[in-house]
Amino acid sequence: LAAMIAPMRLISTFLVAFATSGECRFLAPTDAPPADVGSIEVQIAALNAQIAAGKADIIASGGSVEPDDSFVHHCKPEAKAALDKASDAPVVEKKDEDGLFAAQMEASDRKQLVDNEEFLLGLLIMHQARHNWSYEQELDAICDLAKGSVVITKLYKHHTRTEPMSAQLARMMDEVA
Repeated sequence: LAAMIAPMRLISTFLVAFATSGECRFLAPTDAPPADVGSIEVQIAALNAQIAAGKADIIASGGSVEPDDSFVHHCKPEAKAALDKASDAPVVEKKDEDGLFAAQMEASDRKQLVDNEEFLLGLLIMHQARHNWSYEQELDAICDLAKGSVVITKLYKHHTRTEPMSAQLARMMDEVA
């Protein structure tokens, strides 16, 4: 046993001496100044301006620029058409049953609608904060989650582009509550 411990001590001593004697490339200070967040945003804005100018040049020369439709649409065309045709008035369904079970089902359905609205609100807030969704992606999510919700349907049909979708949905949810 002692014969095994001695070589292990020697190896561990060598590793410690080797690790502390050399400079670590990953932790060494760099000569470059730290990146300024403002300068990065300025660079991004400049690149976006270059892209917009390039698109304008293409259009001016008679070409066409295809819209970036690289995201996967979740709202099917049938659902979008039904949502476009839907009225703003809440649909009042005639109850076939009365009683405890019917009341529980109605409460469960209402809770599911509220949960969907809250989920959509959180989703819109998250992507608004990250600045990683386009207007079309927001509308697609709203369309996909509108199933049976008067509030989400109202947002889909009567939104404005001047205010964030999340703020509009929150206000509509407050009006209903």
